[in-house]
Amino acid sequence: MVKTFRFDSVYDDEFCSNSYVIGEKGGPFILVDIGSTSDRILDYVKENHTSCLGVLLTHGHFDHIRGLEKFLSYYNCTVFIDKDEEEKLHNSRLNCSKMSGEEELNLNINNIYLLDDEDEINFINKYYVKVIETPFHTNGSVCYLIKNENALFTGDTLFKGSIGRSDLPTSSSRTIKDSLKKLVKLDPSLNVYPGHGELTTLKKELESNICLKEIKND
Repeated sequence: MVKTFRFDSVYDDEFCSNSYVIGEKGGPFILVDIGSTSDRILDYVKENHTSCLGVLLTHGHFDHIRGLEKFLSYYNCTVFIDKDEEEKLHNSRLNCSKMSGEEELNLNINNIYLLDDEDEINFINKYYVKVIETPFHTNGSVCYLIKNENALFTGDTLFKGSIGRSDLPTSSSRTIKDSLKKLVKLDPSLNVYPGHGELTTLKKELESNICLKEIKND
């Protein structure tokens, strides 16, 4: 199962990405992105799960990693991030916290596993995670495909009705097409869990998202 946490309400103090907890209740879990420092996620996993198998980061922007140090003070687990994103964890210019107007974010994380395109992570709870590099929002942005859940976690690569911006440090508009081509080739029945906004399906995006439609029809 996938539990979704959204932090885009007017009542939220921080601008944060969506976070996702993956795993059956009563067992271990996987976490995708953690931009919030609130206790909502911690309270949920403490009540419903045993241990954390790992944190999957879609990229290194501050609104996706801000809550990481706090989370790791409770759960000693591996943090998975693309090989081209690691520097963003401790570089406030690259993780964009420096330009956000809030405290600059420089994380000191030790237990890191660096990912490459098409890597596969086999967790002990039988979740198989495939890494799909989709560089353009950042040079090391990735999507995570988890077939067990028929789920695609897209970070800021793909949203409902749109895609991520490409005007930030390490962004590249030149790689948008090649990155999105990888998603167009996937099973359209996949549920899409984006970094911000509402959930969607790949089928809906192929039909209505102009960015994917153009590539599909190219």
